[in-house]
Amino acid sequence: MRLVAAIALLCLILAGCGDSGQPSAKAGGSPKSSAGVAVNGPVLLGAKSFIVWGGIGFGTAHPSKLVVGSDPSVVITGIRWRGWGNRNASGVGRYSAPQVGHGGDYYRKPFRADLRVSGIGRCRRNGPHTYMALKVRVALQPGQRPSWYQANGSHGLCSYP
Repeated sequence: MRLVAAIALLCLILAGCGDSGQPSAKAGGSPKSSAGVAVNGPVLLGAKSFIVWGGIGFGTAHPSKLVVGSDPSVVITGIRWRGWGNRNASGVGRYSAPQVGHGGDYYRKPFRADLRVSGIGRCRRNGPHTYMALKVRVALQPGQRPSWYQANGSHGLCSYP
């Protein structure tokens, strides 16, 4: 059952993804020193068009709400970020977990969601700096040990597949 729930979450996270061009492998103009150094200018969470249906939070800087449109939607709210703009940043929020097989109902109490972003690059030449990778750690049901899930398309957070 845990494997089925994990696959369902991954499908929800990746559902509805769109194309916004080829990403660059590096962040042009970013410092090449330690991982704690910030880049010049704002850093966004992927491309706004990464999720084309029901997505909220992508293409913005340090979003407090992240919604991946699907049926049911993956909803993470109240996100507080640490180190945004550095090569790696982390966040904590609340995840509304759907009850699989219960007609689209969600568990009453949201679960903790841990987020990690990394790999600053660009989705378009001369476009804004963007985090290219997102990992989310959530429990899929009460009493389950949280697991990490990668939420990227094959071109990072720019496009899927």
